[in-house]
Amino acid sequence: MTQTLDQIMAAFPGRWAAGSLLVGPNPQIVRVLEIWQSAASANPFPAAGSLGPNELKSVLPDVHIYTVAADPPRYRVRLIGTRMTEHIGRNLSGKSVDDIPLDTLRHVISGLLGAVETGRTWLHLMAPRAIALPNGDHKALESIWLPCAKDGTTIDRVIAVSLLSAMAA
Repeated sequence: MTQTLDQIMAAFPGRWAAGSLLVGPNPQIVRVLEIWQSAASANPFPAAGSLGPNELKSVLPDVHIYTVAADPPRYRVRLIGTRMTEHIGRNLSGKSVDDIPLDTLRHVISGLLGAVETGRTWLHLMAPRAIALPNGDHKALESIWLPCAKDGTTIDRVIAVSLLSAMAA
């Protein structure tokens, strides 16, 4: 049975939108989306290579990139930015998403990647208490998940930017 985007995202502990920004986005998220849209040009999706370190410099520590394959393992962590690695407590680069040792993190990441792939669009997420880090801290999250395709249509990478911050009182 193929799940719908709404079914996949039902467990997300916050607000989300597919193909549009939620109200009050972080300016860095807006800028990343603008770069992605510009790189896509007339295609549904840009090639991942068009969103490199120069284009994503301001958010590079918060970037995580995943490869999407037709055969298992479907999703593999290509790169995790330094700030994301600090929050997670380990570098997951090169690992299959199925091999992520933290159950909750593995479930969330595979669900979001599935949602991007199923919906064939980008996602914008906001959650005031979304993230429970391995050290026990809870953080607020704002994230954007952007599909990429070398041929402009077949999703082969997902570039995400996740901004974590202290929770509002």
